[in-house]
Amino acid sequence: MHCIELKNDAGMQLNIMTTGAALLSLTVPVGEGQREVLLGCQPKDYATQQVYLNAMVGRFANRIANSVLHYQSEHYALVPSQGENCLHGGKVGFDRKEWTVVNQQPDRVTLALHSADGDQGFPGDCDVTLTYALENTDLLIDIQATVTKVCPINLTCHGYFNLDGKRSDVREHALQVNASHYLPIDAMGIPLSAPQPVEGALDLRRARSLQTQWLSHPQLMLAKGFDHCYIMDVTSAEHVAARLTSADNKLAMEVQTNQPGIQIYTANYLAGTPSRDGESYHDYEAVCLETQLLPDSPNRPELGDPWLLPGEVYHHQTRYRFIPL
Repeated sequence: MHCIELKNDAGMQLNIMTTGAALLSLTVPVGEGQREVLLGCQPKDYATQQVYLNAMVGRFANRIANSVLHYQSEHYALVPSQGENCLHGGKVGFDRKEWTVVNQQPDRVTLALHSADGDQGFPGDCDVTLTYALENTDLLIDIQATVTKVCPINLTCHGYFNLDGKRSDVREHALQVNASHYLPIDAMGIPLSAPQPVEGALDLRRARSLQTQWLSHPQLMLAKGFDHCYIMDVTSAEHVAARLTSADNKLAMEVQTNQPGIQIYTANYLAGTPSRDGESYHDYEAVCLETQLLPDSPNRPELGDPWLLPGEVYHHQTRYRFIPL
C-alpha cells in the first residue's frame, strides 16, 4: 500500500491510497478555511471495512443477479458477494486490489490495474487505467479499460460524501437529480423492471432535503433509505446530473458524467465502519453518488449494453465540482 497526496493552486487537496485506489480525504476551500467532504478511515483500518469506503469498484459495479453471466452461447459463474448475487465485482473486486502508480504530478495521478482472465469469474484479461485529477475546484475521475474477451465492464468511485465538514446526518443535505426515471428494486437491490417514472419521495428533480418524505415510499422502506439507480435525462460529461448542498448552505457539489445512471445511496448500512477519529460511523452520515451503467444490465438487454468487446475501449468520466456558496 502506498499513500499519495495531490494539491492544486485552487486549494484542493486529495489523499488516496493504492489499495482499492481508495480516496482517504478530500478537502476543498470554503470561506477562509478548508472543509473535508469525504468520510474516511485510517489506511490501516481499510481492510476491516465492508462498505467499499471511497474505493474504485469493478469489474462490474452494483449488482448482477444470481452471480451469472450469459453472452450468446457462453455462460460464466461469478463469485457471489451479497447473498446469491454479485455486488461490485465479487468478494475480491477492484476495491481489494493493489493498484500501480504509472504517472504522478502535483495535481494528478494515474493508476493501473491488471485483472486476469477468470478473476472473480469474469472472462478475459482486463486492463484499467484510472486518473484522479484536481482541476480548479473539481475532482475529475477518468477511467479507461480494455479486455481480451467479451466482458461487461462498469466501474465507479464509491465515494461517501458529506459536505458539512464534520460528522453529521447527511439527510439534512439537499439533493437534486436530473432524472425522470429510476429502477425499482427487490429486497436484494436487483431491478424489478425497466426504468419507471419517479414519483413521490423518489422524485428528486427539484432540490430538497433528503429528510423530507423520508421512508414515505415503499421502495425507500424496502432499502432503509435511498439505494436506487436513477437514469439521467441527459447523458453528457458537460451536463449537470446531480447537485448536493450542505446543511449549512455554504457548499454545493455538482456531478457531471458521461454515464447513463447514478446510484443514490444514503449510507443505510454504514454503522460500525471505522472512521478517521477511531469512533465508528453511524448510518446516514454520507451519501454516495455512484455514476455508472445500469445494474444487472449484462443479462437484461432492456437496461442497456455493458458488454465490452476486444479492441474497444471503455471510457468513464465523472467530474465532482465543488462550489462555495
